[in-house]
Amino acid sequence: MKEPRDYLACCGLYCKMCSLVNGMPEAGRALHTIMKDEGWESFGSYVYPEFEAFWKVLTEISVFDEISPLCQGGCGNPDCQIRICAKEKGIAACGLCADFPCSLFDDFTQQYPFIIENGYRIREIGIEAWLTEQEELVTKGITNRELRKQHQNGN
Repeated sequence: MKEPRDYLACCGLYCKMCSLVNGMPEAGRALHTIMKDEGWESFGSYVYPEFEAFWKVLTEISVFDEISPLCQGGCGNPDCQIRICAKEKGIAACGLCADFPCSLFDDFTQQYPFIIENGYRIREIGIEAWLTEQEELVTKGITNRELRKQHQNGN
């Protein structure tokens, strides 16, 4: 079983808030079950020539929360410069780096506008307390998508 620390991404994201870990697997399992019960596994490729590729992706999404290596294990872009830099510096989170925030975050903040705040929060209260806060947010149903919306609305 994964521990909260396993969900810490080098950049300051909390992987449990990612749709690939939180939301999509459950939805994928539901769709997979419906389609399997209806026999799509047997005849789907007759209806859609690309069905086998789709079925493979749907099957993987359905268990991604269980099989994901998460950031520390290499999930996402294998060439992620943020992760590479953090590993080279031997730090668990960029917020702990003297150079934070650096230019590696310039493009990343477009997708995750709250990421710099996360780094400063990790620096302020420490990783363990930050992880506790993140677990509380997850319990309330907060995801990265929700945080992005809140940030865009100025909340």
